[in-house]
Amino acid sequence: MKRTEGIFQHFAPDERGFVEKMMDICQQVEETYSYHLTSFLNPREEEILQSLAGYFHLKLFSSRQIIATEFIRVIVAPDYYLLNEEDFDIMALEICYPRKFHQLSHAQVLGTLLNQLGIRREFIGDILVGDEQLFVILDRKFGDLAKSTVSKISRVPVTWKDYTLSQLPIGANQDYKSYQVLVSSLRLDKLIAIGFKLSRSHALKLIESGQVKVNYKEVKQAGKTLDIGHLISVRGFGRLKLKEFLGFSKQGKLKLEIEIIKK
Repeated sequence: MKRTEGIFQHFAPDERGFVEKMMDICQQVEETYSYHLTSFLNPREEEILQSLAGYFHLKLFSSRQIIATEFIRVIVAPDYYLLNEEDFDIMALEICYPRKFHQLSHAQVLGTLLNQLGIRREFIGDILVGDEQLFVILDRKFGDLAKSTVSKISRVPVTWKDYTLSQLPIGANQDYKSYQVLVSSLRLDKLIAIGFKLSRSHALKLIESGQVKVNYKEVKQAGKTLDIGHLISVRGFGRLKLKEFLGFSKQGKLKLEIEIIKK
């Protein structure tokens, strides 16, 4: 068995629980010589698992090989394993409802599935909100459960339709709204304040109380400087992505294009 005492120094303290869980999976695969399927992982969790799998000399296969989603499932496997796409155990469902009269959001779909199915977030992948269709990707056993038990989302009657993963549209999510903003710097607290129309003091409280993540990692430094492409998640408010730097205003402020999805 490999010595693992020094591994934790490479990760943030709040990531220790996840690192331990992934180490257990890697050790199990190493010892039993059989593959293991993870729940849905965000990009930061995927990065951690890739690092650990390299230490254990194991192979990784991602569901992103089928469809390029934000949340993925990963197969951790020994050398002999050959990929079978069915092993990802993923189901894609279209949520059908009367769009002429209603509009369902990402948050409404996620909240209904978590509450009515009684499951954790890790068993649900991406929720794709398109102009004409709405899809959800989730663990197959819970997909079957959703089809048989969930008939309404936010009081809107819904039906479910199986869909082929390779045919899913994964373009822009209409829940995201693009804005152009002016900021004096790329400080975390300033971006939260302007993005969600909060006071700087409110933004500071959210950061210091552990309600904010940057690229899926908790950050408590209000003065942290971000870069284009970074994703900010604020519990109870939504997510903000720094999409593009557009230049400087006449007053010397930074002109940015940001994308926001509200809770």
